[in-house]
Amino acid sequence: MNLKKQLYRIVKMDEIDDGKTLATISLIRESEIFKAHFPDLPILPGACLVQISKEFIEDKIEQKISITKFKNLKFLKTINPNEFPEVTLCFSYQKMEEQYSASVTYTKEEHLFCKLEYLFITQ
Repeated sequence: MNLKKQLYRIVKMDEIDDGKTLATISLIRESEIFKAHFPDLPILPGACLVQISKEFIEDKIEQKISITKFKNLKFLKTINPNEFPEVTLCFSYQKMEEQYSASVTYTKEEHLFCKLEYLFITQ
């Protein structure tokens, strides 16, 4: 399931020197996902944070990926699209022997929402 255009839009994307990419996304408050999770207090589900990061990496390497192992998965603060309509992803990945390692954070100014580190393979 691709969440781009259904849950978020890319506002800006920049490559930074050390192999990292910064992407600002705008959350679509009218998304069915927010209506279901939760009607009176919308919160971006953790599974969607993982999926969005996966989509960014797939777009970057132009291949589908499969996550094989989570090394670190921390949800530190909820993302309410009414309070935080835009968030920034910082992601990077590196090739290891037979797989890749990815590192992703979701932030907005001084707020750190989520940190993900996982291993993946290409399909």
